[in-house]
Amino acid sequence: MKQTFKTEKLKARIMERYGDQKKFAEALNTSESTLSRYLSEGKDWKGSLIVKAIRLLEISDEEIDSYFFEPAVAIKQPKEQI
Repeated sequence: MKQTFKTEKLKARIMERYGDQKKFAEALNTSESTLSRYLSEGKDWKGSLIVKAIRLLEISDEEIDSYFFEPAVAIKQPKEQI
């Protein structure tokens, strides 16, 4: 099973600094649809893109894990009774 990460805190920081994802995607030099895949679909961030995002969003070294590497908790569905 692929590891997924929480993105709510990152999305909030983007809104705080840029107002919307489109403006942040432009600053990040990527498309809005690509950014959406990183934030919503669990696409793995490239290291260079994380470094650029950290700089643009002014995220401190101490905060990096909480923005990019906070594991999402998977909820297991109960097996259907036959």
